[in-house]
Amino acid sequence: MKIISIILAFILMGCVGIPENVKPVDNFKLEKYLWHWYEIARLDHSFERGLTRVTADYSLLANGGVRVLNRGYSLNDKAWKEAEGKAYFVKGSDQGYLKASFF
Repeated sequence: MKIISIILAFILMGCVGIPENVKPVDNFKLEKYLWHWYEIARLDHSFERGLTRVTADYSLLANGGVRVLNRGYSLNDKAWKEAEGKAYFVKGSDQGYLKASFF
């Protein structure tokens, strides 16, 4: 459930609100999530439509934020597509509640 909460926070991309049935992870340790993640399921999102082999890479920025790199392969275009963004903690670094922006 912890991984679902953090991934959902990144997926919300720029939305600061949290759905009623989702609670951010307390005692969150960012270093455990700085990694290369493979998609096993998805909520429909415009960037990922039509893509396969979707991954997300989370790495630490010098200012304490998180670099987010989403990547997937388009069979139609026969090319990789990427979206790079930044995420920052909304309340505190010990709570798995981040605001992500890809603009």
